[in-house]
Amino acid sequence: MSTTPPPAADGLPVLGQTVELIRDQLGLHDAVAEEYGDVVRIRTLGVGEYCLLSHPDHVERALIEEPEAFAKTDDFGVAFGESVGSTEGEQWRRQRDALEEFFYPGRIRSYVDDVVRITRRRVDRWADGDRISVRREMDRVALANFFGAVFGRELDPEGDETLRRAAGDLNLWFEPTSFALPNWVPTPAHRRFHEAVETLRAEGEALLAERKRGDLGDDLLSTLVELRGGGGADLSDREIVDQVTGLTFAGYETTALLLSYALYLLGTHDEVRERFHAELDGVLGGDAPTLSDVGKLTTTERIVHETLRRYPPVFMLPRVTTRPVDLGGYRLPEGMRTHVSIWRLHRDERFWDAPDDWRPARWRDASPADKGCSFVPFGAGPRACLAQRFALLEAVIALATVGQRYRVEPLRDLALDPAMTLQPAHDMPARLRRRARDGE
Repeated sequence: MSTTPPPAADGLPVLGQTVELIRDQLGLHDAVAEEYGDVVRIRTLGVGEYCLLSHPDHVERALIEEPEAFAKTDDFGVAFGESVGSTEGEQWRRQRDALEEFFYPGRIRSYVDDVVRITRRRVDRWADGDRISVRREMDRVALANFFGAVFGRELDPEGDETLRRAAGDLNLWFEPTSFALPNWVPTPAHRRFHEAVETLRAEGEALLAERKRGDLGDDLLSTLVELRGGGGADLSDREIVDQVTGLTFAGYETTALLLSYALYLLGTHDEVRERFHAELDGVLGGDAPTLSDVGKLTTTERIVHETLRRYPPVFMLPRVTTRPVDLGGYRLPEGMRTHVSIWRLHRDERFWDAPDDWRPARWRDASPADKGCSFVPFGAGPRACLAQRFALLEAVIALATVGQRYRVEPLRDLALDPAMTLQPAHDMPARLRRRARDGE
């Protein structure tokens, strides 16, 4: 049993690494991992000290082998209430059992036609030469797809901006300026965050009221209402409503970012884009994608995996130790905040060839499972993302639907502004170029 604490990164008196965290969180994590190793302590105002984990072996311990020793932090409860993304123990197991009744592969595959229809509805509004915000457009596509499939709510193509803004504002609780300050400081970001939570909870309460009146469908809330009285999977009204907040953030925001980054990267990598369009023309021939087509869109699938590696929407997983843990030759005390750095894992030269390059072809002879805990875009272990199958299917179908009609030409270099998810620093402006039916 080790008694040695992890090395602590040098920082300013009192402030520690607060300034670096606010200025460049990703750069800070890269720098301290390179200088101090795979387990290193970082000190900031607000959350105090946390330990950065950036080796697959340590991540496997935290997420798969001993997840009970690495619990979710209180921040998740503040953001998502009693949702499956923030609860622990028996309550979490009960919620996950209930949600798994919905997120099974057969049901997920049934949504292909809906994803095509909703994505096409948005693309139908575009025209050759239009200047768009890739981020906002993919926000609308992903939010409409998620609300339609998971909550049974058809969103208006131009309306429901309040919902879209609220879902995005959940990030404000986790942006570096908020993260570096105590939670009680009434910053504008904190105020907007609390308003966003109330907006999404009100939406959840309205949807639940509809289901309790008997308006049941094939959506998640209907499934949860129907499960009541069936034993251990019975969820309270508060738990059901909080799933709307937690799952909206986890299921919509991350997919919107994945689609946005994939379209940006296709616009800046001509050879990959040409292979992508050739695959769409060869497999689909101008027809809408169907479930039987998904397995044939192998280049598109590799584009999705490589985008998740290079720009993982969830780039960090905060945890807190529930007991003393020996990890990497160091002793982590009970109550130590630990941050799994997915960003570092996905860009480590020890596990990836030319990690800074975006090369979908690297997945030709490797699957995500082959990479183990060096590739964890959806987390790993029992708390891995429940909706990951839906996210991957939606991403392939939505990319194919957009790519059949348009090339997306970025008008600005990508810059990042991480919060809870890996946000772009701007709205990702781009020019649309209509493709001919038989190619570009």
